[in-house]
Amino acid sequence: MQQKRPLEIDPRILAEAAEWFALFRSGRVQANESAQWQAWLAAHPDHQTAWSRVEFHIERFKALPPKAALAALTAPDLQRRRAIKHLVLLGGVGLASWQFSRAGYWQAWTADYHVAQGQIQTITLADGSTVVLDSGSALNVAFGADLRRLQLVSGEIYIETAKDNAGWQRPFVVDTQDGRIRALGTRFSVSQQADRSEVTVFADSVEIQPAHPISPKQQLHAGQNTRFAADRIEPIQPNKLDKPAWTQGVIVADDIPLSEFLLQLNRYRQGYVTCAPEIADMRIIGSFPLKDTDKILASLATNLPVKITNPLPLWVKVLPR
Repeated sequence: MQQKRPLEIDPRILAEAAEWFALFRSGRVQANESAQWQAWLAAHPDHQTAWSRVEFHIERFKALPPKAALAALTAPDLQRRRAIKHLVLLGGVGLASWQFSRAGYWQAWTADYHVAQGQIQTITLADGSTVVLDSGSALNVAFGADLRRLQLVSGEIYIETAKDNAGWQRPFVVDTQDGRIRALGTRFSVSQQADRSEVTVFADSVEIQPAHPISPKQQLHAGQNTRFAADRIEPIQPNKLDKPAWTQGVIVADDIPLSEFLLQLNRYRQGYVTCAPEIADMRIIGSFPLKDTDKILASLATNLPVKITNPLPLWVKVLPR
């Protein structure tokens, strides 16, 4: 099974996480600030991922101040590294100052369908098609005379298209911030990530059209997966699943690192789970029911040389035993 690629996180969200982490490291946390941190952490899955990244890198490089460690280590390229350094070290970072994210979160909360953290929802569209929304996902639906259109605002959806019951064949499309996916009688999934979209086809095929007008279209067939940005489509990868594991209420770990497994688990529970750097590369294999994520953590402690700790309410950390 293809391993999930590391998620890209907006550097400004990373900066927020660094600011919170620096506050907790200072030892001067007030009760209301702890509650504000919990609310921030639960507001969006990217906040949990950002917190995990910050903690992981700061634990590895304890000689550096928290914010300096973030600026030095979390950016994939020089431009982003400089941007984070400027925001975190020079910009006077504060939770209330981050106006950049409010529009995106408002779009998610006001979408036609919005699924809470830890929930999965199945909807039937007017044409008989079925859409399953993953935890934390948001979706708009707009069926018109000439087009059946979905807009994925955030998260991931799995779609089983039906024959159009309007009397004529209207195209069925899914729009993301990076472009459009046109269904060609198919079962497929689409996820909206920070800087690109991901598509996996389980039956028949789809056609991908990036948003940039000069970018060529490309068909994706059953058993294939790819990601695309507004100006390019990445190389096609194989996919062996019949449908996304989360639609069946499980996380499937096919020899993936513990750190990556916990990032996936974070999407289905309130709060945040991470692990110590020295066990981050421990390999995980198995199928884990999502109905009770506490049982998943208990299973890790039973079957691996690790222990589960709670540094703060809603914060779980996996440590070596």
